[in-house]
Amino acid sequence: MSTVALTKVALLIVVVGLVPAVVWWMRRHPNRSKQHPGRQRMPKLVAVVGWMLLGVGVLMSLVAFTSSDADDPTAFRIASVAILFGGVLFLMMYRNWYVAPERDAVHYRTLMGREDRIVYSDIVDYRMTEANGQPNLRIRASNGAKLALNPAMYDMSPLLAAIRFKEARGRWPLPGELAG
Repeated sequence: MSTVALTKVALLIVVVGLVPAVVWWMRRHPNRSKQHPGRQRMPKLVAVVGWMLLGVGVLMSLVAFTSSDADDPTAFRIASVAILFGGVLFLMMYRNWYVAPERDAVHYRTLMGREDRIVYSDIVDYRMTEANGQPNLRIRASNGAKLALNPAMYDMSPLLAAIRFKEARGRWPLPGELAG
């Protein structure tokens, strides 16, 4: 085998071993806010990807908008701005989003920074589905508030206890009715 083929095989083995290890570590160690330990945030990998996209977008923009070698630099300029915008979007997602399940309600903040609260007794619809082999929980409150997330990635045990209560008794628990 040539050196190039061996390098490709070694990189493939590293990636195949590293990706599941990173995913396992992120699930075992949720990213919690330092100021508010009850708030669970997106994995730090989202911020890392955001900073990488931002850096690549800045470098590409510098080249695209200052180089005069290309015949038609429009596509390169559009791509550089799109990558830059993607990095900003990832950083905004990481900065803004959190979920904080409590005994009687779940507090959360959306990607755009709007904070909301869903009291378990106000839930009118909930669905547990599977997307790409991962569970997906969607809840909707009577006031129109919606929340969708992966309960395997975030500790949603108080909400899941309220769902078990609803399934067992036919109604949602009232505030203070569930034991801590």
